[in-house]
Amino acid sequence: MKYWTVIFFFLALIQVVDAAHPKLMKSDNNKCSHFQSGIFDNKCQSGHNSQFKRFATYQVQEYNSMYLKEKIVWNGPCSFTLTLMETNDPEISDFIGGTIKVKMVKVEKNKYQTQELGNSGKTSSCIETKLGEL
Repeated sequence: MKYWTVIFFFLALIQVVDAAHPKLMKSDNNKCSHFQSGIFDNKCQSGHNSQFKRFATYQVQEYNSMYLKEKIVWNGPCSFTLTLMETNDPEISDFIGGTIKVKMVKVEKNKYQTQELGNSGKTSSCIETKLGEL
């Protein structure tokens, strides 16, 4: 009988904490769904800056007079894989078909940081800020 009382008390305590401090019980996973589509500003540690539009299954980046179109596959609420489908940038055209695995970290209201891993094993990071909806 004591066992069930302890379990009941613990469950009741969790509900009180959740009601009083809902952000304590929420993970970044819930925040990430806000970024599955929209218009974004992208600033990378490599110096690459762009804006992109993200749709359900692809995104298009634009920088200078260049563009690249990437297929996006969501692997979880805060992670996805990008595959380069097409570009007019001669410096990266050899990478068409290549993939980058992306994880959203440090998720805030309107921006997040990425941890990115390319086919070659090279890692990078960017800050992506949501500018608006599509």
